Amino acid sequence: MTIESADGVALKRAVPEPGEEIVFSPWMILVAALLSAGLAAAAARLLVWKGRPLALAAAGVFVAVLGWRLLANVLGLNEDYLPAVSVADTVCLLAGGLPPALVAAATRPLPRRAWAVGAGAAAAFIVNVVVL
Repeated sequence: MTIESADGVALKRAVPEPGEEIVFSPWMILVAALLSAGLAAAAARLLVWKGRPLALAAAGVFVAVLGWRLLANVLGLNEDYLPAVSVADTVCLLAGGLPPALVAAATRPLPRRAWAVGAGAAAAFIVNVVVL
């Protein structure tokens, strides 16, 4: 379905045609990965994570979200099963939460580890639902 202007020019495709695959631009995926990592890092910083654990968690979220969303494009997992939520978006909960969880498990004295994991997961999921 397309939206047309008064002169009949197609402006924007509102809904994909049946059988049409939804594929996102690599640039959009890169933006979503950067925002996810930035928000996960900001949340971890607010939770008093510093230095190497903070950098590793943020880098891990970036790589996980970027890799997963590129793979989801190839596998065709971008179709929404709920309004605005696809399988690819849902797996971003893991892509955003797993890197901080691994850093927290490897670095014992980190404060508020569960909060950082939850914040990373939530950030990646919300960013990917909104951006993609």
